[in-house]
Amino acid sequence: MKKIILLLLLTTIFYSCEKDSLNDPELIFSDDKIEFNGSETKSLYISTNPKSDCDYQIVSKPSWVSVDNESGNVNQTRGIGEIKITSNDLNLKTGVYEGKLELTSTLGKKSVVLRMVVGEIPIYNLPKNLNFSAFNNVLTFSFKNEGNVAINYSITNANTNLTLSPSSGNIAIGSANNITVNLNRKNLPNGLSYSKLYFNINNKKDSIIVAIDNFIEQKKILDSDVIDAEYSKEKDQLVFVSANPSRLNILKSGSETIETIPLTYIPTCVSLSLDGGTAVVGHDGHITYVNLSSKSVIKTYNVSCEALDIVLGNNKWAYVFPTQNQWTNIRCINMNLTSDNEQLSTGGYIYAGTKARLHPSGKFIYGADNGLSPSDIEKYDIQNGVANLVYDSPYHGDYPMSGNLWFSEDGQRIFTRGKTVLKTSETKNLDMLYNGKITADTNIEGLEHLSSKNNLYLILADSNAWLPLRSPYIYVYDFTNLAYKSKIELEKFYVPDGKGSGAIYDALPYFVFSNAAGTGLFVLTKAKNSGLANEWAIQKIAIE
Repeated sequence: MKKIILLLLLTTIFYSCEKDSLNDPELIFSDDKIEFNGSETKSLYISTNPKSDCDYQIVSKPSWVSVDNESGNVNQTRGIGEIKITSNDLNLKTGVYEGKLELTSTLGKKSVVLRMVVGEIPIYNLPKNLNFSAFNNVLTFSFKNEGNVAINYSITNANTNLTLSPSSGNIAIGSANNITVNLNRKNLPNGLSYSKLYFNINNKKDSIIVAIDNFIEQKKILDSDVIDAEYSKEKDQLVFVSANPSRLNILKSGSETIETIPLTYIPTCVSLSLDGGTAVVGHDGHITYVNLSSKSVIKTYNVSCEALDIVLGNNKWAYVFPTQNQWTNIRCINMNLTSDNEQLSTGGYIYAGTKARLHPSGKFIYGADNGLSPSDIEKYDIQNGVANLVYDSPYHGDYPMSGNLWFSEDGQRIFTRGKTVLKTSETKNLDMLYNGKITADTNIEGLEHLSSKNNLYLILADSNAWLPLRSPYIYVYDFTNLAYKSKIELEKFYVPDGKGSGAIYDALPYFVFSNAAGTGLFVLTKAKNSGLANEWAIQKIAIE
């Protein structure tokens, strides 16, 4: 009677699929794995889906089993075939034996895994590894007894940051214990660390590797955005302006405290004097002159444009480069005067959108145009106060300039966004001459030269993107031969959700500077596509 009920149940399982299936018939087994505890007999039921006639034959089996029939038939009338499989542990050593019962049939080949346990031995299922991410502090795993003898176990742990519950116990045959591992992150090092859990299971040894990813915030998270930034080697301090809130921010090299100066207008750019004592901030229709020592605003001046870029000359003149109006002039303001005194540059028009930098000599400004094809760079003489356009580079599309530029520390080389390198000179026919190219695949969005290390530190970005996609590294190039040397990965933004998980965002660099001693970098970074309330940070990186 029991056998009839079992066959009815199997028939229901085998033919639960639609009988009018359009698929070709296939051979169906009642089990894909059969386990034996020593010598015993178990049945394997065979059917087809959909119903069809099928002849089958056993072609291979382990030496420690026998079957009642080596071949058989399943037809549409009988529906189900049965093979009785008998295991035999005679003369076998204690252990676990596995093999396959393989059949060939008119519907194809099929096999089932056979497994036999000989003797009383502990067989169990443990994970090989436990992995704590940077967010979770609790992991639970199942310790299952899959053998034919009860398990007695104890766990020892050399890592004092881990506690286990329970750390010992008994597991009956076919049962399992859930073991919880709690992590205390206090005094853990930053990054990945490893330890082991050691098991004594019925006087036999085993272990699980525990990997812990620990994140300790190294960067300084900012409570503002970053619009523009410069670094004073003379004062050894980073200066940046933010629009939310509108202020100028100062971070000294050895300090963790940011000093701030409120600004009346939203800033668009900033420039420092060569001695680092003052700064000028550009706005829409205004510029603000700031004393960095006293942390106070000296004077706010009106200007007749929105400032895209600004340069503070060593002569205490400010030079404002407009955002709009295509062909236009540099606005020149004498900061020695206490009243509005804007004058327009001479020597020819510049193109709106030009990015500019003061040459280390203090005599000249070099500008890189934007929105023109081919792109170029040009030179302005500021020795007499008002900027005078003297000439552009001798090239017209021969080498890519691409809209921005940086100087070497001594001012003898120009590095352009388009990776072209030029030599400088006060003599026109020797000025802005080609001097090689940086062997990068993408455009340069930031650059710092550190002569003491003979290195260039680059921010690189996809040159084909409408909004350049910055890479989350600082790239190190040789200053002399312009060849790639290495890259420095930037610390990511880790944002826990309080539920044992969280999000990780790449840190994209926007500005890179070296300190006065040449021992470290300051990198202003933003969390990529994060939408975080505080998505900007300053990363300090030691230079080897």
